[in-house]
Formats: sequence, C-alpha cells, structure tokens
Amino acid sequence: MTKSLFVALAFVAALLAACAGAPLRESAPESVLRAREAALIERDVEKILAMFADDAVVTTSSGRRLIGKDEIRVWVKDQSDRSQREEAGPRQRDGNKLSWAGKVYREDWQKLGASPLDVIQDAVIEGGKIKMFSTRFTPESASKLEAARRKK
Repeated sequence: MTKSLFVALAFVAALLAACAGAPLRESAPESVLRAREAALIERDVEKILAMFADDAVVTTSSGRRLIGKDEIRVWVKDQSDRSQREEAGPRQRDGNKLSWAGKVYREDWQKLGASPLDVIQDAVIEGGKIKMFSTRFTPESASKLEAARRKK
C-alpha cells in the first residue's frame, strides 16, 4: 500500500510540475471581448456584428440604448468610420458578466484634442455571444470631451 501511495503522489507531483509553467488560459467570455477589440482595429463591421447575439442590447457612452443587430450595426459602423480603438484594463468576472476600465481612442476626439477618453465597460456573454454591452465615460472624461467640444 505504501508503494501505491508513493506512486500516486509522484504522479501528482509530476503533473503539477508540468503544469506550473503553463500559462493560464483566457476565459471564453474574455476571448470574445478581445476578438471584438481586434475586429474593431481591423474595421471589420461584419465580424464585430457576428459576435453579438441577435437580441443584444448596447448602451453607448452617449446614453443611447440599441436593441438588436440592425441598431447595433449603425453604432459599429460609426465606430469603424471614426477609427475607434479600445484598450481594456484588467477585467473582473462575475459569472458571465465582465466589467473593466479602459481607454477609447477615436479620430474625431483626437482632432478635438480629447483622445483617449477613459471609460467603464460591462458586457454579458452568453453562448459565446455578446448579449449586453455598456460603455460610459468616467466623469473626468465626460467633462474633458464636453470642454473640447465647446472650444471648437
């Protein structure tokens, strides 16, 4: 019995040692959001839309509420046309909901001298699709954009 226990412990120790250097795998919801960010850089509207559920709900930084792919398409096209790029900070996960702070860069904001802007974003991922996506400016960034628009 001692020999069996020793063999089992040796196997577990070898398995743990083999896994110790392996990187942690990104969660499925995280990979959906990273793919969206990459497609945004590529300006691939159709690829981005494919990541949203048919009945997805988006709340934009300007407070608009968009429901379904037809409404979301207009928003995504606008992002693409303005060369929007997003940098996400570390994401916190609670079940299928992810929340994070990030930065959003856009050409039109750059021309105003206001890019990037800090945002807080949330998303719910269900079945590998974005079911809910929300972006809101931090109070400081909302003030920064408002002041830059007034100067123009």
